[in-house]
Amino acid sequence: MTNYKPAGFWIRVLASLLDSLLISVLAAMIAAMINDQDFVFFYSQTEIDPSTSDTWASIIYIIVFIIIFTATKWKGSPGKIICNIQVVNTNMTQISIWKSIGRYLSYFVSALTLFIGYLLAGWNEEKKALHDMICQTRVVYRN
Repeated sequence: MTNYKPAGFWIRVLASLLDSLLISVLAAMIAAMINDQDFVFFYSQTEIDPSTSDTWASIIYIIVFIIIFTATKWKGSPGKIICNIQVVNTNMTQISIWKSIGRYLSYFVSALTLFIGYLLAGWNEEKKALHDMICQTRVVYRN
């Protein structure tokens, strides 16, 4: 097994925030196109239906950013790529699409613990959150 450095809690939070920002912009652009409106970043004279924007944001985030990006050669969402971290199996190999889906579904278990499941990434030596433990994955810095 190769050497690796586990990604801690705060770098993972930063990656998630970057993903949220990117998703918000993409969802607003998609909602504007669907509603046949002009999209102007940070300012618009027309209103976009937030329910449409939220729906598209959720769909994009789940399918593309979390599941597909994580199970492909990028091994993580754009936020993780920017932060130079990746999601891998415990043996440092790329995860499958099924494990990526399972990992996503395990996020709900982490949330059900009053988000303590996420905080575990800051409290253990391996820097694993509860969903990492359930799916036998880890988030590490890229070499």
